Amino acid sequence: MTTPIYAGIGSRRTPGSVLAAMTKMAAWLARTGWHLASGGADGADTAFAAGTPAGQRTLYLPWPGYNGHTGPDCRALSRSALADCMDVAASLHPAWHRCSPAARKLHARNVLILLGAGLDHPVDAVVAFTPDGAVTGGTGMGLRIAAEYGIPVMNLGAMAPREACERLLAIRLAA
Repeated sequence: MTTPIYAGIGSRRTPGSVLAAMTKMAAWLARTGWHLASGGADGADTAFAAGTPAGQRTLYLPWPGYNGHTGPDCRALSRSALADCMDVAASLHPAWHRCSPAARKLHARNVLILLGAGLDHPVDAVVAFTPDGAVTGGTGMGLRIAAEYGIPVMNLGAMAPREACERLLAIRLAA
């Protein structure tokens, strides 16, 4: 049986109660054998990482040292992956031409989070937060990637953490 992987993503402005639920969920997911893929941003990414042991997480970074992250669980966007990730992100972003170079790298990093380092191993699920479950903000890129690749999404802006955990358990048992 392969280790299931989930993307833990969400708004930098995720409410405190949801951040606490994310950290608790991440700890439960780690205990049940899941691996976290996330992006090292403040807010939701940090909450998921806080609940997950370093050996069970991969933080995909847009550039080395992003947000102060270093260590064996960190993977910076490489030059070789950048073009492929940018192509995917550009095809799914509604206003790519208005994104700064740094924003484009952040969106490209989201591609790595959801599709893996070789862009050929999508995560098994996404746990996210956006207000009211909307496809919006930087997290919207991750949600659009998930929709494009048929990855199930549990958005804590639209469902309770318990319901999300029940769906994740069903995915784990089906694997």
